[in-house]
Amino acid sequence: MSRGRSIEHASDVAPLKGKRTATAGRAPRVALVASYAPSLTLFRGPLIAELVARGHPVLCLAPDLDDPTFEALKGLGAECAAYPLDRTGLSPGADLGAMRALTCAFRDWRPDVVMGYTPKPAIYASLAARVARVPRIVPMVTGLGYAFLDGGGARGRLIGALMKGLYRIALSASHGVIFHNRDDHRLLAQRGALPRGLDVHIVAGSGVDLEAFPEAPLPPLGEGLVFLMIARLVRYKGVREYCEAARRVRERGGRARFLLVGPPETGPARFPESELARYAGVVDYLGPRDDIRALLAGAHVYVLPSYGEGMPRTVLEALATGRPVITTDARGCRETVDERVNGILVPKGEAEPLADAMAWFLQRPDMIASMGHASRRKAERRFDVRRINRQMLAALGLRKDG
Repeated sequence: MSRGRSIEHASDVAPLKGKRTATAGRAPRVALVASYAPSLTLFRGPLIAELVARGHPVLCLAPDLDDPTFEALKGLGAECAAYPLDRTGLSPGADLGAMRALTCAFRDWRPDVVMGYTPKPAIYASLAARVARVPRIVPMVTGLGYAFLDGGGARGRLIGALMKGLYRIALSASHGVIFHNRDDHRLLAQRGALPRGLDVHIVAGSGVDLEAFPEAPLPPLGEGLVFLMIARLVRYKGVREYCEAARRVRERGGRARFLLVGPPETGPARFPESELARYAGVVDYLGPRDDIRALLAGAHVYVLPSYGEGMPRTVLEALATGRPVITTDARGCRETVDERVNGILVPKGEAEPLADAMAWFLQRPDMIASMGHASRRKAERRFDVRRINRQMLAALGLRKDG
């Protein structure tokens, strides 16, 4: 398996080094399966480094595996390969092809533990691992996504029903499951997608590296507040609400900058750039960016009006940087904010309460520093990646204590 090459059939799988043997005392082999290659380094990097440091061979599988990600994973000590996946499409044939490719990879490399994360890998990697007779299968539900959001109409209900069935089948094939928040766990259980007796673990997201994201001094207030949102341009991230709230704050005479960072998206939930253009002159859209630490350090308040998340990584990074947060009282998001202590919770899907929350900070800039310090303390207390990784290793069956 070489970088950028998709695994289509068993004949496409080149032998990998160090195949599993029955040698007593060897460290279990771990395969991680993603739907977006950069997430392996951005979100799972510390976990991969911890696994390798403990002597576990690690295989990372993702579609569209580019050279920078390949080299970064290699630098962490992991093996990696690409597999075909249509991340946002609804083609049964394409999804079956992804599952077939993963089955081939598992039969070749012979992992002891498989963890797929985000909806499609959580489902198809688990099913492929069962076919390949992997000893331990533990998918991670990082968020239930568009299919489980309210208000999707008939199409949304159909997709939700399909995903519920797929989760039920995949989790029935698994030995455990990891959730990023209690709301997702509760929702799958209520909808009958969670088999009874399944080993359930709830961890606080991916965690955040507190050294990589140190608390940063606030920028000067002389030119007004800077609000920042980082997200893919999809409707359920609350992009429209953010833009509309910014417009309303400007109409009220609020003196502030509103920055939006993130890549355009495809698929039925995308927020078109043509619609974003209506807010030119109010919202500064910076496109996709890699300098997240610098962006957070240059902002006063972080905003994510998402309709629901597993545990929003950018919010955790904002907490670590020492920034107050405005986010929604929705699953995954609400757990990051203590009301009026380190931020403000607003209803999802509504621009006016979001505009009010922004105005609250504009009227009380002296509160930003103390609320930012509270954010940092919350990150240290609950979201330290070292603590999260200990819980992850326990869930994967790789250590006895959590």
